[in-house]
Amino acid sequence: MPGLCAASRARVLSELAGSLYGPVPRPPDALEVSCQPWTGSHALWLRITARVGTGAFTVDAALWLPSGPGPAPLIAGLDFLGPVGMSADPGFPLDPDAVVSPRPDLGAADGRLRDAMRGASTYRWPRDLLLRRGYALLLSCYGSWVPDDPQAWRAHGVKPLIDPDGPSGAISLWAWALMRLLDVAEKWPEIDAGRMTVAGHSRLGKAALWAAAQDGRIRGVYANQSGCAGAALSRHPEGETLAQLADRFPHWLCPDPVTDPGALPMDQDRLIAACAPRGVYLAAAAGDGWADPAGSYRALQMAARAWPDAHIDTPPEIALRPDQPILSGPLGWHLRPGGHEMLPQDWVRVLNWLDRLSPASEDARDHRGRAG
Repeated sequence: MPGLCAASRARVLSELAGSLYGPVPRPPDALEVSCQPWTGSHALWLRITARVGTGAFTVDAALWLPSGPGPAPLIAGLDFLGPVGMSADPGFPLDPDAVVSPRPDLGAADGRLRDAMRGASTYRWPRDLLLRRGYALLLSCYGSWVPDDPQAWRAHGVKPLIDPDGPSGAISLWAWALMRLLDVAEKWPEIDAGRMTVAGHSRLGKAALWAAAQDGRIRGVYANQSGCAGAALSRHPEGETLAQLADRFPHWLCPDPVTDPGALPMDQDRLIAACAPRGVYLAAAAGDGWADPAGSYRALQMAARAWPDAHIDTPPEIALRPDQPILSGPLGWHLRPGGHEMLPQDWVRVLNWLDRLSPASEDARDHRGRAG
């Protein structure tokens, strides 16, 4: 099978877990799902309960299914507001324990979900476009699984359930949450388990890449402007640094992460390569230098050696012009005008890439998120 050999891939995961992320914990002992119609959004409202020993944690998600025949390919993701951001309908519950990025433009100045946020992020996940193209969409709120706060994350969510005193950072736990969404998706006959993609923006793009490196069920990963500790090379002298990230968000990484790029055992191109032979799509924006588009493109070029049918040889001076998308084998890239966001115009290109991907092989799907 193309891609890294098993020993090389295991080494990449071990080194990155030890130096940056902490390990992705093992799956729960049991995972239970109940559902009911969310009539205000033509979706299913899911209640997911993970059990470990005598402990349990319950979180909400929403599933939209296309109307076409046959099992549909899936796009699964964690979102900053989750299903609440996808519809103005008041029928979906607000999680009082969730802590999300404190962005005033989304009404989240204190990091808590509010009614004013309902429908505020529909542009990030253009549901009607995805459904029209035949894709199912499964979304949950990242701040419910792991509160995005260096104090609150230890008191609520999956951290106290699966890693109370352990070394796993929030990026690893968000990756774990994405894997659990795939566990849920496998329960639906309307979903094609061989064509499951994970996607994420910014910090959640970091988590999506880390999940894809762990879980062979993932057919492809779309990481949008994932930047430092995501797709961007740590040794590339642009954008956010590991030291800055660890200072601002100490809970994202493992305790005492390696923040000196020169001391890292490997760089982020190895993370991307660990996703082979599955598909990887990276997107960036010309006005988002903090996420280092040039370092991300260079990492993709370096990682492309793991795919014998991919050739990312477009010179950076062309690839880093807006609206010059690149598709080669299972790999894709584009840079658009604008700033740090995930937009419908990004998704148009991502869907064109996804339509080209072959299903995940049965051998790959044997790796069912058994990390840890």
